[in-house]
Amino acid sequence: MKKMFLCSSFKDSYSLLSDFTDESLKGKRVTFFPTASVVEEVTHYVEAAKEAFHQLGMQLETVQIADQSAEDIRKMMEQNDVIYVSGGNTFYLLQELRKHRLDDVLKEEINKGKLYIGESAGSIIMAPTIEYISLMDDQLKGPALSSCQGFNEISYYPVPHMYNTYLGEAAQQIMEQYEQTLDLCPLTDEQVLLITGEHVEVKSVKSS
Repeated sequence: MKKMFLCSSFKDSYSLLSDFTDESLKGKRVTFFPTASVVEEVTHYVEAAKEAFHQLGMQLETVQIADQSAEDIRKMMEQNDVIYVSGGNTFYLLQELRKHRLDDVLKEEINKGKLYIGESAGSIIMAPTIEYISLMDDQLKGPALSSCQGFNEISYYPVPHMYNTYLGEAAQQIMEQYEQTLDLCPLTDEQVLLITGEHVEVKSVKSS
């Protein structure tokens, strides 16, 4: 059964994770993908996510996608308990996952029921397409990406960072441009799109 924790900002929403998984997270091993942040100037959220996992007592194994073989990363994903994919540039992220042939492995692990945590870009790639996010992310940062087709693991289109000081305006533009044509799922930094099998809900830290 599919288990996905798709958030806008992990540091602002990780407190919801224990309830969602309904099991002890202490000692669980996380395959940590900081890949999307590589081409970004602002990357503080990567360290913030690491600290959040530390607070939960979870162990991190960080993927260095440019330096490790696809086979080594595949083994890491299969052996560890959780997969986390950070925020950053969605187009670059999808480009790199495809280039290293990790997209199929990721889909397999998700469909086996492994817990997947996506933050911002890591959430967006699960939609049917990522094209809509070009109003927030620079598409030119993924120059070798031949198709904007997403993983299609969800039928929704996450719009992270609603009302965020820096990215809120772009999020609002996406809502206005696509609300008639796409099944958008706006998320503030305190909200999470939770998926358990066929069950889907949006939960907020403030109301929990």
